[in-house]
Amino acid sequence: MIEITFLGGGGGRFVTITQARATGGFFIKASKNIYVDPGPGALVRMWRYKIDPRKIDVLFISHRHTDHCNDAEVLVEGMTYGVTKKRGVLIGSRSVVHGDENHTPALSKYHLDALEEVHAPNPGDRFKIGMEEMVITPSIHSDPTTIGFRLKTSYGDISYIPDTEYFEELVEWHDGARVLIASVTRPRDMRIPYHLCTEDIVYMLKAMKQKPEVLIMTHAGMKMHFAGPYKEAQFIQNVTGVKTYVAKEGFRVTIGKDITVKTLRPARFV
Repeated sequence: MIEITFLGGGGGRFVTITQARATGGFFIKASKNIYVDPGPGALVRMWRYKIDPRKIDVLFISHRHTDHCNDAEVLVEGMTYGVTKKRGVLIGSRSVVHGDENHTPALSKYHLDALEEVHAPNPGDRFKIGMEEMVITPSIHSDPTTIGFRLKTSYGDISYIPDTEYFEELVEWHDGARVLIASVTRPRDMRIPYHLCTEDIVYMLKAMKQKPEVLIMTHAGMKMHFAGPYKEAQFIQNVTGVKTYVAKEGFRVTIGKDITVKTLRPARFV
């Protein structure tokens, strides 16, 4: 089986600042352990749910914004046993690895040198990760180097759509995924540039030839938080017929023959 544990379901500057919703990203336990978008609080919330950062094999970072990469360096220190053992893989946007005109790289040279492999791929590039294969997918965001992925597994594909505006090719890249994790930042009638809103997800799902078995909404911004993400999820489910969940701290999805969900109780408070 494959487990996806969310260490938060929030995003955007004001949710990040207030921690109205946790912003730690999520952890995929497959044949290798993959941590995705370690925003503020990732390390602390890992320990709350008995996830050891020393067991991470791959760190995936979609782009250079703080709510996606803040805890990257400390997770690399975990992956490399305090930078005493060269191990682990980073797959990140070009802005994460190299920086851009507005940002330094998300990780220092010291941390990058501690890893076995560092990749800044383009959409369409593929990586073998244990028994799974990761296909890099495109995004249209204010950070133009932003990337997502489609993880091909023996239990079906898991797709991740990070921050992006809606564009028609999203359907082509993610059609047929069994589990779709999408950053739905805004509720109905509140679209902003470079981000998905509830209507965008409805358009995308209706256009798919093979809809996902499960949609998980994550990266809720403050407007989504106050509008009520569970109401938005129910709207998406009613209109499209796709079972829709809202990510939050401790939310776990188990993928096998069936897909089951539960919310974990914190093992400890840090």
